[in-house]
Amino acid sequence: MKRLLRRFVVACSLVVLSQCFAQSAKSSVGSEPARPAGRPVVYVMPTALADPGTGNNPQVVVDSAHNDKEPQVAKTYQELQHRAECKQFSENMIKDKADYFLLLQHGGGKGNRWAVSDRRGNVIASGESLLLGSSVKDACVAMAKDWQQRLSTAGD
Repeated sequence: MKRLLRRFVVACSLVVLSQCFAQSAKSSVGSEPARPAGRPVVYVMPTALADPGTGNNPQVVVDSAHNDKEPQVAKTYQELQHRAECKQFSENMIKDKADYFLLLQHGGGKGNRWAVSDRRGNVIASGESLLLGSSVKDACVAMAKDWQQRLSTAGD
């Protein structure tokens, strides 16, 4: 039952990420944001909280904290800075500057779940692992693969 609940929470988080960033993409100019000249920027989501919404914009309310513990945002940024797989990325705490959004849910000794979306709100990868560092590494590998695809598509 707990495993089913965890999967539901991750699925809801992905829905929230998609809706939140799809909304912000609609407000930006053009359909595809311009590729930055420097390194791709990563923003770590503190939580996946969203308002219940109204009318035709319903959203799910999900909290990434576990057992009243704060999400490990600072530790996640630290891992992004020190992992070899993440060296090509620049970390930023201003979400409007981000190319990628990383949501990491600490499982309190039962592993971590993560999801990454691009600037338009498309979820590009998700997964889980026992260690926070492994989750960050896996997310960076997924972002690097997506970034390389974007660069090769932009060059065509």
